[in-house]
Amino acid sequence: METDFSYQYQRMELLFNTLKWLLDSQQIGISLQELAKRMELGEWETQHLFQEYLGKDPLRFVKDAFSPSLTQVYQPTQISIFDVFEKQAANQKASFDLDIQLLQNEPAEITYTVFPYFLGSVFIASHESGICQITFEDTDHGLTRLKKTFPKVELKEEQTRLNLLAYQALMNYFVKKEKIPVLPVSVKASFFQISVWNELAILPKSELTTYGAIAQRLGDLNASRAVGTAVGANPVALLIPCHRVVHQGGKIGHFRWGSWRKQLLLAIEK
Repeated sequence: METDFSYQYQRMELLFNTLKWLLDSQQIGISLQELAKRMELGEWETQHLFQEYLGKDPLRFVKDAFSPSLTQVYQPTQISIFDVFEKQAANQKASFDLDIQLLQNEPAEITYTVFPYFLGSVFIASHESGICQITFEDTDHGLTRLKKTFPKVELKEEQTRLNLLAYQALMNYFVKKEKIPVLPVSVKASFFQISVWNELAILPKSELTTYGAIAQRLGDLNASRAVGTAVGANPVALLIPCHRVVHQGGKIGHFRWGSWRKQLLLAIEK
């Protein structure tokens, strides 16, 4: 029996429209009272909705969204033993526990589901070996992309266990409610793309990086452009956090699903 998300759609649409409005209209000095009125909710309900899914107070989110340090990349000049311990502790706070693998053979069938989400409806697809696509429907029509990637594979709309598990992970993205098991990711890609995406997957939440830093970790200082191409080709939004890659100069930079959505993500994670 498939889960009914009709009520969830209403809540997610309200939160999504509110978040985008806050950015589009530059609501830097908005009060909780004004925000609650805009959402047609009580002040407590407004705070609860933000805390439930974003894990932070709405006014804190607004402050972070317009912070000059939103895209600041921390790079210590010297590494001490304390930095090592901090890095180890931070690595335990990576967003998801992923197993990213290169798809060896065409799957027999791929199932997909569109779910309501507070950052926009998400298209989640998977096959017997793992998750192969997560995209935002408003900027990258999921089924169209899936057909281009797997033109000869049977595609079926279904709420499978793995699709639901991936969705549950996204819903818990900013607020840890329960332990999510290792999520298998099995995608068509080159070995270089897989190596870049694995570097992103272990990046701790709220830690930013640059194309050059990833290239350096992969052992090729001249590979920044290739890293950028691999980041832009990421087929699994959020699970592989390509939104955490910014320009060295402090610009948010390009994001396949919209720079405004990248700003939202960075603000929530800050």
